[in-house]
Amino acid sequence: MNYIIGIDTSSIELGIGLAGDNDMILGVSRYMRNSHAEHITRSIDFCLTSCAITADDISHAAIAVGPGSFTGLRIGISFLKGFCFGKNIKALPVSSLQSMAFALNDRSSPIVAAFDARNNEVFWARFKPVGNALVRTSDDALASVDKFKEAIDNNDIVVIDSLGYAKSSVFDFLKDRKNVFDIKQYPVQRGLACARIGMLALGSDKWISCSGISPRYLNKTTMEKKLDAKS
Repeated sequence: MNYIIGIDTSSIELGIGLAGDNDMILGVSRYMRNSHAEHITRSIDFCLTSCAITADDISHAAIAVGPGSFTGLRIGISFLKGFCFGKNIKALPVSSLQSMAFALNDRSSPIVAAFDARNNEVFWARFKPVGNALVRTSDDALASVDKFKEAIDNNDIVVIDSLGYAKSSVFDFLKDRKNVFDIKQYPVQRGLACARIGMLALGSDKWISCSGISPRYLNKTTMEKKLDAKS
C-alpha cells in the first residue's frame, strides 16, 4: 500500500492531504496567517493519527513548490526534507497553480489559476479537464496584469488568490465576470489536491529524491531587483 502525503504552503492556507493507491483519504486545511511553521507538524500528525498510520508508512510525498509565498514555500520544503530524512520517501514537485486549479470542483471549462505576484504582475497558468485529471495547456508564467487580461478567454473558469495581500487590486477587473472563484470566498483543499496529483502520478518517472526539491519562485526578490538596477 502506497500512502501519499500532500503539502501546500504556498499561500495563507496550510494544506495537508493524505491519499492511498487509488483513493483520497483525508485533508486538513488551516487558514491562519503567518503560522505554517507552527502548525505543519501537528497538522500532519493529526492526519496520520486519524488514519492509524505512522510516518514510516508514507512512501511518497507531493509538495507544492511554487510560485507563491517566499516564506511559506521554504517552510513546507524544509519540513518535507526533515520529514524524509532517513526514510525512503519519493517526492513529487507540484506547481502551486496546478494544486489550486486541481482543488477546484468546477471543471466544466478550461481553468486559469492566478496569484497576485505584486508590482502589478500575476503568476498564472491554464489547464483543461481530461477525465479525472487536469492537463496543463500553458507553462506557469509571470506576466503583467495587462498581458494576463489578454490571455484569458471568455469561457475560462478563473480561480484567483491574492496570497494574503490585503491591498491586492490586480484582479479587480474580474469582479463582474462570471465563473471567477476567489479563494477568500471559495476555500479549497490544496494539500489534498497535491496528494491526488501524486496518486495519479504513481508509477511515472516524475518522482525524485526529497533532497532535490527546491522552490520555484519565478520572480526576483526586491533585493535582487535593486542589485540588478545598480549593475
